[in-house]
Amino acid sequence: MDKDQIQTVFLCASHLLSYPDEAWADSLADCLEAISAVPNDAIVEKMSTFIHDIQSMPARKRMEQYVETFDFGKKTNLYVTYMNTGEQRERGLELLQLKQRYKAAGFDTSEQELPDYLPLMLEFAAYAEQEHVVPLFAAYVNNIDEIRKQLAAGGSPYATVFDAIFLALAELGVTPIPKGSV
Repeated sequence: MDKDQIQTVFLCASHLLSYPDEAWADSLADCLEAISAVPNDAIVEKMSTFIHDIQSMPARKRMEQYVETFDFGKKTNLYVTYMNTGEQRERGLELLQLKQRYKAAGFDTSEQELPDYLPLMLEFAAYAEQEHVVPLFAAYVNNIDEIRKQLAAGGSPYATVFDAIFLALAELGVTPIPKGSV
């Protein structure tokens, strides 16, 4: 995949992992159209499946499922540093370092989301140069993989979005490190 196609995957994944309000639902067709141009059939299939499944769900159920999965799930929340330190003070340092990484890459973050919020990280990955993206995701790939495993174990439809993210990361050479290998 070329840079534009990787950008499309990361932007769509970022969008799909955002809160599923009505504006979100209205833009799913655009995401489906954009992702269909990606030459990786497995990514297209996973994201398309998720979009079609979520489109068939009533809005209220879709929103409740999102909140239950990501806001109340300690092991499935979208804040990737949470697994390292939880709410401990050390997490603040890690968040500051993330902000500095973004700034060094020329990416401005808002104060609305913490820098370890996965949809924000994916947006960064869509726009930043690969030299900044690869080390960032290499540092957190195992945390993201743990979220993916928890989602899959719980039968969450969001697991397919994570599968697509990992296929795109693999294109960049970023893969989870098996436990005990470090």
